Formats: sequence, C-alpha cells, structure tokens
Amino acid sequence: MNTPGLIMYEKPKLSKPYLVIGFEGWPDAGRVSSGVIRYLRDKLTVRKLADFVPDDFYLFQTPGAETKRPVTDIQNGLVKEFDPPTTTAWFHKNESSGHDLIIVLGREPELRWNQYISLVFHLARNFGTKRIYALGGTYDVVPHTIEPLISAVISDPDLETDLSRYDIHLINYRGPSSIHSMLYTSADREDMEVVSLWGYVPHYVQVANTTVSYTMLTKLIRLLEVNLDLGDLREDSQRLDDMVDKAVSQKPELLEYVKRLELEYGKDNYEGGEPLTQDIIKEIEDFLRGKDGG
Repeated sequence: MNTPGLIMYEKPKLSKPYLVIGFEGWPDAGRVSSGVIRYLRDKLTVRKLADFVPDDFYLFQTPGAETKRPVTDIQNGLVKEFDPPTTTAWFHKNESSGHDLIIVLGREPELRWNQYISLVFHLARNFGTKRIYALGGTYDVVPHTIEPLISAVISDPDLETDLSRYDIHLINYRGPSSIHSMLYTSADREDMEVVSLWGYVPHYVQVANTTVSYTMLTKLIRLLEVNLDLGDLREDSQRLDDMVDKAVSQKPELLEYVKRLELEYGKDNYEGGEPLTQDIIKEIEDFLRGKDGG
C-alpha cells in the first residue's frame, strides 16, 4: 500500500473525490490557506489517510528558523510525541454529493518540489481524483472595508466557467512563485485539473484573517459541493472587522489611508498605492493581539 515518500494508513473507496490542499509558509498570508484547511478538517468527519515522509522536503536546521525543527513532547523523561513538519492527508465521505474529499495540509516544501508534487498527484490519482483545489493567501494593498477578493489561476481555460458563477476572478501576475505554480503547470502531464484559489489579505492586518478565510470558504464549499454551517466563522470574521475598525479609528493617519484605498480601489488604473510602514503595521498587530490592553 505504501509508496516511497508516502505512508498510507487506509485505502478507502472514495467516490470521485476532490482533493483540496493548503500550505503553511510563504503562500499562507493571514493563515488563509492553513486556516481554511484546518476548518474543513475540524468541522467535517474525517479520517487520517496518509503522511508524506518529511526528510526529503525540509531543512530542519535552517539558521534563524528554529520553528522548523521537529517538536518533541517529553514527560517524566520519556518521549511521548515527536512531530516533524510534514504533510498530512485526511478523507471525508461526503453524503451531500457524489464527490468525496481528500483534505491535505502541509508546510510548503523547501526542497525537491517536483518530487513533492509527484506525491500529491500520486495520492490524487490513487483515488480517482480529477480536480485539485490549492489554497493560498497573499498580502496586498487593499482596504479591509471591502468584501475580500478571491482570485484564481487555472490549468485549463474551460475551468473559468465554473469559477465565474461564484464571482472568482482570474488574475494577471508576474513575480515570485509558490508551490502552486508547479501544481498547475504539471496538471496537463498528470491528466488532472488544478484550480489555485487565492485570498487577498490587507497588508496592514497581519494576524489570522478570519474574514478572508470566511469569504474563501463560502465559495469553496460550493465548489466542493459540501454542506457546512459557517456561522461560527462568520462571527469570528465580524469580531475581527470590528477590532480593525477600532484600531483604524484611533489613528488619524491610518483612517485617512484606508479612506484613500477605498476611493482608489476598483478603478481601472488602480495599482494599490504605497503600503504602510512596518512601524504602523506592528502597532495594529499589537492592538489586535491585545498587547496594549485594547
């Protein structure tokens, strides 16, 4: 049952499953990617399906990055748990439609991207998956007062019709790339469809952004044909919006900045303007985390 680099725990019979994958690390601004995956994992009835063997994909001793080291839980001198960074897959039998789910969460690999995505495709193909949804979050110079934008990159032009029904826009972009790019550029070779969904996080709100995650999920559960009550996440989203509004109202220069973004956003020649300084961003983050007693 095992494939090199992949540890399988079960071989369930799944019905035309969608595979949805999220990554911690660079493509996880506002924890949108990892947060949405964790929400699905925790709210749906899932069972563990597989682990990726981490040794080939991560540098455990990168200088200045101690958090990448494996986490150990020792009690009374005995190791109770050893938890290296890895990628884990779960499965969900979806009674709402003819499509079951494979839910995958991992840290974006630092090494051997080709080998890593080959394992993703192998896992998907092993259960008859024809479409993969990869989730990402990116910081952008957008105001928090608008409905978050969810964009997409697709492996096949025919996928645009499906996405347009949910107000998901295709984008133009040139710049640094994530593991997403290797997924959708390899899709034709693997005879699979890949949709890369991105949530745009206001760059001055650098905490777990439940507002963007909520908007992503409202669209994603329809694409996945899953019935899921998002009421608790909607409440978390409203609390975050209220806290950001309060933080903004207490700093006149920030209030003026947000108003300027609101006026410019959506214009044909909109380029985002200048981002805020890191000092102001840090003040907002401290406020939202309660470090000033707010």
